[in-house]
This record gives sequence, C-alpha cells and structure tokens, in this order.
Amino acid sequence: MESFAVDFFVVGAARSGTTSLHNYLGQHPEVFLSDVKELNHFSQVESNDHSDYKAPKKGESYHTKIIKSFDVYRDLFSETRPDQIKGDVSPSYLWGTETAQRIYDHNPEARIIITLRNPVDRAFSHFVMNYGVGYDREPDFAKALKAPLDRVWGGGNLYLEWSTYFEAVKSYFDVFPKDRIKLLIFEDWTRDKDATLKELFHFLKIDDAFHVDHTIQHNQKVAYKNIGLLNFLRGRFIKDTIKSILPSRLRDWTKRKLFTSEEMDITLDAGLREELMDYFAEDVRKLEELTSIPLQEKWGYNSK
Repeated sequence: MESFAVDFFVVGAARSGTTSLHNYLGQHPEVFLSDVKELNHFSQVESNDHSDYKAPKKGESYHTKIIKSFDVYRDLFSETRPDQIKGDVSPSYLWGTETAQRIYDHNPEARIIITLRNPVDRAFSHFVMNYGVGYDREPDFAKALKAPLDRVWGGGNLYLEWSTYFEAVKSYFDVFPKDRIKLLIFEDWTRDKDATLKELFHFLKIDDAFHVDHTIQHNQKVAYKNIGLLNFLRGRFIKDTIKSILPSRLRDWTKRKLFTSEEMDITLDAGLREELMDYFAEDVRKLEELTSIPLQEKWGYNSK
C-alpha cells in the first residue's frame, strides 16, 4: 500500500484566524484540504455533540469532526492529486502537549503553521463567540471566568487556558526543527494578508505568486436570538430528527431566519483587560524568549 502522510498542519490557536487560513490555503491549486475544516485526529479533544464522531459523508462539508479512525482520516485525502500537498487545519492541535509528538510520529517532515493572537483578545473573542451561540449563558466576562470549567472542545470555556501559549508552542519546538515551524502573529498578518500568504506559500514550497481572494471575512462574531429554543433544538434526539428530515442547506437557511440576530455589542472592561494582561505577562515573556519574536511589544506590554 502506498504510504500516506499529511504534509502540513495549521495547529491553532483558536480564534486566531485559522478559519481564514483554511480558506486562503484551500484556494491554492497545489493544496488539498478535506471537506472537514477541523479534523481533530491527532488531539484528544472530546465533544458533547455525538454527531461530531460520525464519519463524514462524501461530498458534504463540515466545520468540525473528531476523526478517531485513521482509515477514515486517510480516506478524506483520497482525492489529492499527485501535484498537491495535503493539509490539516485543526486548532485543537495546539492543546495537549502530546499532540506535537503524535504529529511528528505521523510525519517528521511535516510543516507546522501556528497563528497566535494577543492572549487577552483571544480569550475575550472565545467568550463572545460562546455567548453569541448560547454555549455560555453568562453575559459578564468577569463572572464567566469564574464559572466551573467545561473542557470539551466545541462549546468549552477554557478561555484563559487556551490563551496560555508557551507550553503548547514549546511542545512543537521540542520535536520539530525550527525551519519546519512558521509562527504567525494574528495582529500582523491580518493587516498584510498578501505578504503573509506569499511567505506561507514559500514556506510550504508551492507557487508563492498565486493570488488569493481574501475579500470575504470568515468566522465573524454572530449573535443569536431565541437562545432557549435554539438550545432545546440542540438536544440529541431533536437534533438528529431535524438532520434526518431537513437537508443541510434548508437547516442553514432556517437557522439564519429564526435565530440570527444583529452582531453583539459586548466590550471588554478596561480594568479587566489590565488584570488579564498581568495574568498572561510571564507566559508572553517566556514565549518571546522561545520564539525570538517581540511579542511584548506587539501585544502592548511595553506601553504598560
């Protein structure tokens, strides 16, 4: 049997542009990405939604699956052409320091892309997303930070834990050569996407002159109305029944009509921002030392 290995991985962090990177990379004719945006094969994350564990159907697109079976995982790349490289974009791969070793064992020649965002902004964005879709019922971020932790991947509330980057990034530096790791800073690359994508394509050893359409924004904050009804419909039996009756396009249309509201107007209190900046300060200092990137300056620590 022909050997199989994924060539590159976008490993996170969540809420740091991985969905946009998936779209941009997927436009390149020399890149093959599966119909599942987040495969989660090499991480040990869990989900409260049992449908995340069901094998994806050919021809259908999914945002998230938890692919346990290596055969299913391999089959998702079966249509890769000989002139294409295979990629896996799963932000859960940054969490759990054993994941880097699993990916290395799969392909020690793999290239790793990491995108990081100011840890305070990432944590807050994560909270806003969870509140907007009804996973977090607490509208006050300070109070939400004190709630019991739910460690599931989809809908979990590890706001601070998933913004503490040093150990997670170090796990990749420990097993992969530095020239196999491309570390992007969200605040930088979102300001100059063309230059960043040219660098990424060069890093992946594909045509870096290819122009990507990055005019469409991805994974924007969305607020939902009728949250009580939405959460009721998320119940396992109800959700399965709806999926068996309505095709995906009609489900998406119904969700937009019944539940999508205006964008939320939630802001981060300045005092809490300062507290969280202090909370992450040592982690950012160690990460800067590890990566040789002036993160304290980029993320506003030098102005404190």
